[in-house]
Amino acid sequence: MTRSATCPLCGWDTVSGAAFCGRCGAAMASGGSGATPAQSPGQSPPAPRPSKGSTFSSPTGSGPAATPPKGSTFAPATGSRPAATPSKGSTFAPGAARRPAAVPRWGGGRDLTRYLCAAAYLHREYAKSLIKEIAAEPHLGVAMAPACDVPVVLRHAYLANARRHSRDLLLAVLFLFAYVFTFWGGRADVTLLMLLGAWVTVFSFELSTKYGRHLQSLRPDQFDPTAAPPPLNPEIAAGLHQIGQYANGNVTTYSGYSPFIGYGTELESWSLAFDVTTSGAGVTARDFDVTDLYAHITQRVGALALPCLEIEERLFVDGATVLDDKRFLPNPLERPVASISSDRMDELKRAPEEGARPYLVVHSTGWGGELVTSLFLRFFRSDSNLSVEAVQTVLCPLLDRYRMIDTLMPRPPVRDFFELCAQTLVSSPFLLLASPVRAIAGFSPDYWMSWRLRRQYKLITQLRKFDYGARQSVRQRAADSKHHRYFQKADSGMVLKTVEKRVLDALVEFAVAHGIDVSELVQRQEVIINNGIIATQGAKVESSAVAAGEKSRISMGILKKIPLVRLD
Repeated sequence: MTRSATCPLCGWDTVSGAAFCGRCGAAMASGGSGATPAQSPGQSPPAPRPSKGSTFSSPTGSGPAATPPKGSTFAPATGSRPAATPSKGSTFAPGAARRPAAVPRWGGGRDLTRYLCAAAYLHREYAKSLIKEIAAEPHLGVAMAPACDVPVVLRHAYLANARRHSRDLLLAVLFLFAYVFTFWGGRADVTLLMLLGAWVTVFSFELSTKYGRHLQSLRPDQFDPTAAPPPLNPEIAAGLHQIGQYANGNVTTYSGYSPFIGYGTELESWSLAFDVTTSGAGVTARDFDVTDLYAHITQRVGALALPCLEIEERLFVDGATVLDDKRFLPNPLERPVASISSDRMDELKRAPEEGARPYLVVHSTGWGGELVTSLFLRFFRSDSNLSVEAVQTVLCPLLDRYRMIDTLMPRPPVRDFFELCAQTLVSSPFLLLASPVRAIAGFSPDYWMSWRLRRQYKLITQLRKFDYGARQSVRQRAADSKHHRYFQKADSGMVLKTVEKRVLDALVEFAVAHGIDVSELVQRQEVIINNGIIATQGAKVESSAVAAGEKSRISMGILKKIPLVRLD
């Protein structure tokens, strides 16, 4: 009888000895016997529920967290995470709370990479934008692309552009012959022959693109990321290697308004502030280091039994402010750094700057990596108050046009064959007219880039004014703006409400453990009193539907947005 290992996250039975769960991608114990799964970053098996009157210890893993029973004393457990250094006078010991995983695995899905590699062959503008705005840019940061292997996609984009240039070269030669024989030779028959040759060229190119070996190698049963086309030259190889480092980093250098580039659409946000110097009944409020709070929130959120839940610490840096900052830009003529040390991250937690702010980010990946729901959390400790900020984002599935690879047969059916004949017959004259310009541009594809680099060099060296922030994300550019399934939207909402509730629970636990009066924090949860919303002491609610006044009503979105805290 074949033994099986049970995944600690989703409960799926996986063949004994498997390295990863076949359903959610969670890591299993090496040589798993079916009894001990490997713990994913920030996760552990479920903790037992303490008996009444016992001391409650918060778990450090990913199993369901035990709720402290009424009358119990909360004592954060000692886990495997390195403890943040408490501030002077602090008596809170979060245990050896280890840091969240620096590199999320995004559920281990591969379909996103496969779809985007195919899109590079099927959509000229998409492939062109990837090269122009990401691969060929030596100064800009690289945005995150959840569940996507960016260097692999860029390798296919380079090959797709090279194939198009070869087609344009042949069309340009046919255009030249057609022009000469039409206006100088007066040979209409030769001109028609050249037009026929142009159609054959375009038809052959489209047929080989859709049913040739490059695109067919991206089918679900044949896709191998390690077999991606090699870089065209050493310079491109070095650039792709540098871009790949950003996937393993913890810094995002952004441009423009939103720092959360690559993580999809921002949904709602909320913030609050409460006094941390007010003592609770019969106790004295104790000082604490904000890094202790980050560690405690990480520990408690990581204990949630949600599938493919991952936690990371990420620094968001304004690309317009890093020019003279050696911490984030050692060389002004290169890209910003991809990562910083944990010590520097802790320094910025204690003293965030205008252009550099750290966040604790909770991700939940589902639907084969196509749906990524994230909650960005930031805590700021002033002399007397603690400010909390939370921002929700969701990265929706890819647009349908980028999934064409799954609808292509290994060989063209008769109907598709004749449809392709008709389509190329219409498009061939236009491609023929555009071919001379495209062919010349293909010989020096970086001409406009060279002009841009000269202008960037002047901005950096002379005016000392340049924005190093990433302009686009490989993944987000191809994403839809809405969910494709009802249950995708339901899953995003469930994850956000569950994580937010755990965060607020953990805040109360942390405050109680430090003797801080929590009445103001609990009041923040009581959202409707006397037909209105309480917003006191810096509390803030952002939503598209808020009612106030006599007989006012508030939409259920607000009720779900600010969950009640259970104190039992």
